[in-house]
Amino acid sequence: MGLAFTSDPAATPRSAPKILDATRALLADQGYSTLTIEGVAAAAGVGKSTIYRWWPSKEALVADALAEVFRADEIADRGDTRAELREAVDMTIANYANEDLAASLPALAAGLLPQPELMARFRETFLRRKRENIEIALRRGIQRGDLPADLDTDLVQDLWAGTVLYRRLMIGSPLDDELAEHLVDLVTNSPTALTRRSGD
Repeated sequence: MGLAFTSDPAATPRSAPKILDATRALLADQGYSTLTIEGVAAAAGVGKSTIYRWWPSKEALVADALAEVFRADEIADRGDTRAELREAVDMTIANYANEDLAASLPALAAGLLPQPELMARFRETFLRRKRENIEIALRRGIQRGDLPADLDTDLVQDLWAGTVLYRRLMIGSPLDDELAEHLVDLVTNSPTALTRRSGD
């Protein structure tokens, strides 16, 4: 299962699937702010102490529950830069179109800010593998000559994720094929606007 936020990441409690399922169900039903460890324990049919034995806080528990549904797939070398970038965009949209994930992430991140160790693990769990896999796809496009050598790959990913999350949470615009194609076009049709500035 690869839990990252338990008090002992090398071990996995047998009741973890029930606990994480209950956490996601309660997130969907009542939202992050009103979710409690007591409520999760009752829904999962375990004692509150069982949860605290493995997760040091509500934030850690929610982070592991959401990490299970956060996609960070490898993007296969198709020999087609546009197809690979579309796959990367589709994965980004799938992550932030997930209602529980999108609605909970901002509050979760705010709750983790005063806990530097947990925040570092949150970033590692949620972002590193996904960003590395998309980075590989972008680098393949650069090697093929389809994208500029000085493409700011971090900015590309920030642009994609920021656009999708803003639309999902703030303005409710569709996260559809048209948006996905537009986000790919921003990289393939206007790449010089996304190159690194001198001094970056």
